[in-house]
Amino acid sequence: MAFKERIRILVDSEINDLYGPPKYSIEVQRLYFALNDDEERAVSSIRNRSHKCFFIVLLGYFKSKPVVLNPSFGEVESDLKFIAKELDPGFGIRRFSLTQKQKDRFYQNIFELAGHKKWDVSLHQTPIVEHLQQASKSWVEPRYLFDAAVEYLAQQRIAIPKYTVLQRIVSQAINEERDHNLHILKTAIDRMLTDADVL
Repeated sequence: MAFKERIRILVDSEINDLYGPPKYSIEVQRLYFALNDDEERAVSSIRNRSHKCFFIVLLGYFKSKPVVLNPSFGEVESDLKFIAKELDPGFGIRRFSLTQKQKDRFYQNIFELAGHKKWDVSLHQTPIVEHLQQASKSWVEPRYLFDAAVEYLAQQRIAIPKYTVLQRIVSQAINEERDHNLHILKTAIDRMLTDADVL
């Protein structure tokens, strides 16, 4: 029996916290937007100055939480201005936008620099469901399984997929554990009824 509706796991503020751009103080900006040699080389290969800034923003966000974000200029404007000032003091940054293709290319580089893999349902869904099936034997609670999924992804260095993907995976794990328990219960009841008939 499949779940008819997506299971609710996080409240809206938790979803926004995980899947929205983080808010950095100046100290944290300096920490996450600092570049090592490999990152410097990746940035230097980007010709457009504004695009360099956006790449550094996405890379810095990924360092704090391995989630693929799709922020607008307005959502990250303060971080873009900070980076623009660091790259070229005295120059600001004008509003611009990136195509999805450009963002995808940036994230390909970010995955490589961070040593992470992009979520791939064909490669990663079965192992994570199996992991959650084991976890569900101790506690079948959506938030517990969600956290177990995020922890598994971190251990495997896989970027956290969309919330709806994790909802489906957690739902599947809960559903399969319930089916397993129902099967055990039905088998036990059938055996008891058989034994009762014999007596």
